[in-house]
Amino acid sequence: MFTHKHELESGRTSCVSQQIMGFSPCGEVINYTGVRTLSWKDVIDKASKVVTFFDLAGHERYLKTTLFGLTAHAPDYCMLLVGANMGVLRMTKEHLSIALALKVPVFVVVTKVDIAPDHVREQTIQQIVKLFKASRKMPVIIKSEAQVPMAAKNMANDRVVPIFYVSNVTGEGLGNLRSFLNLIPGRQHWAECKNEPTEFRIDETFTVQGVGTVVAGTVASGSISAGQWLWLGPDSNGKFLKVQIKSLHYKRVPVKRVVAGQAGALAIKKIKRCSVRKGMVLLDLSMRAGAVWSFQAEVVILYHGTTIKEGYQPIVHCVTVRQAAKVCQANQLALEETSYCLALTLSLCFRLGLGNGDRSYQDG
Repeated sequence: MFTHKHELESGRTSCVSQQIMGFSPCGEVINYTGVRTLSWKDVIDKASKVVTFFDLAGHERYLKTTLFGLTAHAPDYCMLLVGANMGVLRMTKEHLSIALALKVPVFVVVTKVDIAPDHVREQTIQQIVKLFKASRKMPVIIKSEAQVPMAAKNMANDRVVPIFYVSNVTGEGLGNLRSFLNLIPGRQHWAECKNEPTEFRIDETFTVQGVGTVVAGTVASGSISAGQWLWLGPDSNGKFLKVQIKSLHYKRVPVKRVVAGQAGALAIKKIKRCSVRKGMVLLDLSMRAGAVWSFQAEVVILYHGTTIKEGYQPIVHCVTVRQAAKVCQANQLALEETSYCLALTLSLCFRLGLGNGDRSYQDG
């Protein structure tokens, strides 16, 4: 899904873009008619189930954007695309390791099977199977529609990894993949969070002519309604400002309320865009809003050839926060590849709002 002109020219995704797919009660895709493609509003109105896709960059140059998409948008699952004619690349392993570290269940879609010679395709499948078995996962190649319901049922336990063959030219395997997307259940239990105090994590900011400052993000808990007052922050000084919500959009459709688990866009009254940035949060007025200069983390170093010790400066990706940090204290003198640290204290360049137990990824 290309958003910018340079993406069309280069053929590479460089930003996080979204698209939705709606399913009817019979499991049929309703996005398309014989005449035109339906708008998001039409899909939302007609669908009994809506699947949201976040298209992330695959090129090494945009790895930080991909990391932000995986941490900020709270995906239920990760769909890993592998070209049958290209095999498992270094960045494929990189993206897989990130998804596994963040504990996001993965399924694989092997594309371009129509142009890959049989021996090349078999070699690609062998590489994928070997990669997941090394990660203690159970890869299952989906060859018929009869296998789809069981594969979808077992996705939530994060043990089984379904592998699909598809071709966008011949249409091979697309039916199985669509059936799978229709059947997989939501992994996160958002219903339990709807009655908690409001928390909205900002991952994008805009200025809309005639509307003003608009922030986009995900409701982590509670609900937000038009006219509601919330805390906005922390700013560069660690302070929170009281703001009022002017209007709301969900899936490009105006709504009166968004609840936990929904991604929305909120127009904020009398706030300049320069006062808002990614990583900020909107909190319920009943909550004690605060920010931190440092935090403790449990750290596992993956396969990178690096050493972590006091003074090491990584980039921390935690939910919508992407911030430079510095290791102040560690319970070992130095941490090397595959080592595990129980107590690592990092100091931040700016005060940030971090939640207890938030999963993060350190890049650097």
